[in-house]
Amino acid sequence: MTASACSGSTSSEAASASAPAAASAPAAESAAPAESLPPFWYINVLQSYDLYNQAQALFEESAGAIGYEANTAGSAKVDVPEQITLIKQAIASDAKVIIYCNLDPATYDATIKEAQAKGIVMITTGGCVDEVSDYSIGTDNATFGESAAQAIADQLSPDAKIIVFATNESVPNQVAQINAFKDYAAANFPGMEVVSVEYTNADAAEAATKIASAVTAYPEANAFWFVEGAGLSAVPKSLEQAGKKPGEIFVLGVDSTPETLAAVEDGWVSSTIAQCFFYATPFAAELGLKKLNGEGPTQQSWPVGVVPVSKADLPFAGCPESAYPTLN
Repeated sequence: MTASACSGSTSSEAASASAPAAASAPAAESAAPAESLPPFWYINVLQSYDLYNQAQALFEESAGAIGYEANTAGSAKVDVPEQITLIKQAIASDAKVIIYCNLDPATYDATIKEAQAKGIVMITTGGCVDEVSDYSIGTDNATFGESAAQAIADQLSPDAKIIVFATNESVPNQVAQINAFKDYAAANFPGMEVVSVEYTNADAAEAATKIASAVTAYPEANAFWFVEGAGLSAVPKSLEQAGKKPGEIFVLGVDSTPETLAAVEDGWVSSTIAQCFFYATPFAAELGLKKLNGEGPTQQSWPVGVVPVSKADLPFAGCPESAYPTLN
């Protein structure tokens, strides 16, 4: 069954999967009887973003095969207080495993430890990797930032002048990615410069405003790098309204939403880095069940790969199985 929390939105509102199919963790060989299934919760960090809804759908679809009761809740926008409230409600509902995105380790710490003290398995996924959850499954932020700098150097110029678009100044995974980018560029491409970091709150409307103002304020910038995907959807219309042509500004995106892949096809987005963690929720659930049964591995951090996608890679076939960790 699918239950909802007392606030936020339920999984019935989530969009169905529309990006290319991708490999996911293998399901358990047999499921427990329905009456004894442990309640698992997936807390959707951004229900307005297609790929998080796909992650939620995989969580729900895998419940029968792996052997858990799927419950979901989520936030329409990135909202740390609401996310913590939803986690607390899952704790109060006698959850056995909670899968979420630890947006701010310092803020989430007490809630995570409260749950762990009750025997609840806590799993953070996405770019929200941490060291306090029982398991952390997602993109290696340092590698992500370094690969972005290398991509811009290879595909545009080692002397590129870049505007970065991020959610806000305090999302830890994005801060780590940007810092890794800067460090790698300084060591390898001394002429490369980040001229500004703009914050979109992971909202396309805000991103459109920031793109328009950035084009005017930083005429020397010849590259955009998006470390969050929601604002990326504003690129084609915003650049066109600013009088730009496809490819005039090199745009390095993130993720593989239908909108982003269409923008790659049309030339508005030069290349994107597809993160594969969205399809790893079944693996997260399997880890949680093993931990719950006293068979969980001691390894806490489980990196999930990324795949660069340019126009030559379309149609995008999805993330390969090699991008995902395994328990074997």
